Amino acid sequence: MKSNDKDARERIIEVTLNILDEVDDIDKVTVRQIAERANVGVGLINYHFKTKDNLLSIAIGEVMSNAIEELYDDNVYTLKPIEDLKSLLKKLCDIGLHYEKMLTFMLNQCISNGDMQAELSIVPMLRKIFGSEKDEMSLRTIALQIISPIQIAALSPESFQLYSGIDVKNKHQRDSFIDILVENIIRGNGDVK
Repeated sequence: MKSNDKDARERIIEVTLNILDEVDDIDKVTVRQIAERANVGVGLINYHFKTKDNLLSIAIGEVMSNAIEELYDDNVYTLKPIEDLKSLLKKLCDIGLHYEKMLTFMLNQCISNGDMQAELSIVPMLRKIFGSEKDEMSLRTIALQIISPIQIAALSPESFQLYSGIDVKNKHQRDSFIDILVENIIRGNGDVK
């Protein structure tokens, strides 16, 4: 990719994120609006991103990837990998709720496109917890068991609250849910370090 193309692509993503911060309804964001603000043609956006949904997914995904990277860089890991996992999940949920307007869109895109980055991001921590007791497939399955209920709670917080009594928008209740979820799944999957 040429430098000008890369600069334009990055500018398009930055403008998209700025617009997403300003709007209440993500569906009202248009490619033309993004193009005008980024000072590029609509054709260039279509060339780089193909569809508006793809652009929005990439932009939101970049925010979440950067947030995860910062968490890994900033987090001082302890000798208690289960607590580290809980801490990471709690921080990711906090970030997700900070971007609440984009969260449903992002989760729908991830699930419908088969994006398993969230699950894969916790596999290294699970490897620390289980050591050589679990193979790669088992670790990935455990990651899916942990991430899926969190995604469901985020997609439909009201329904989740009706079912569980847990208000995921309440930090204390959300953190308690994550503690219980991780403990139940980790302890239920056998020997841990």
